[in-house]
Amino acid sequence: ARERADMVGSSFITDANFYIWITEAHQKLHGLLVDALGEQYMYELASFTTSLGQIDFAVPCCFYKLYGVDMEINGEIVPLKPFTLAERNRYRNLDGNSSEAPMYSLSGNNIKLYPVPPAGLSGEIMYAPEATRLTLSTDQVSYPNGWERFIVIDAAIQALLKEESSVTALSAERELILQEIRDAKEQRDLANPMKVVDVHCDEYWYR
Repeated sequence: ARERADMVGSSFITDANFYIWITEAHQKLHGLLVDALGEQYMYELASFTTSLGQIDFAVPCCFYKLYGVDMEINGEIVPLKPFTLAERNRYRNLDGNSSEAPMYSLSGNNIKLYPVPPAGLSGEIMYAPEATRLTLSTDQVSYPNGWERFIVIDAAIQALLKEESSVTALSAERELILQEIRDAKEQRDLANPMKVVDVHCDEYWYR
């Protein structure tokens, strides 16, 4: 980053400044790839178990974005459907002891389930984690297609802005990387094309 900003040996920008900008750029890049590639880029799973009267279930501490919620009902894994704020009372007033799957809503740091599910059901949250926090100067990151260079260029841009110098050339280079990421959004799994999914009628409901 110092080399790209032409600040090698300069004391105007400290290493501490660069560490902050590198961490911020790392978080930006992680968010861009999650938005562009979704679960094809990265996902993790977290399990939970229902308790009597419980409707709120905490997401993991490193939670960034939700991909889906599954629950085992009558021996089968069922994908839960989301409900909107306007629908909350429709599902809250249903009998939670029925064999139908509850609906979910993501609210802050919790997954809310309506109707209240019976105790003892196993569930799983599929989610994108936050970017790994960088705390040491020796920490490393790895991104596909050499996109780590986004971090270098973005940190160099922040340094030049602080120096009130031109960032035109580096901004253009950063935009090329952003365009690469946007292009990759179309399809990462080239073995199987994307397909239309009927979100209203999955196979579980026809058994």
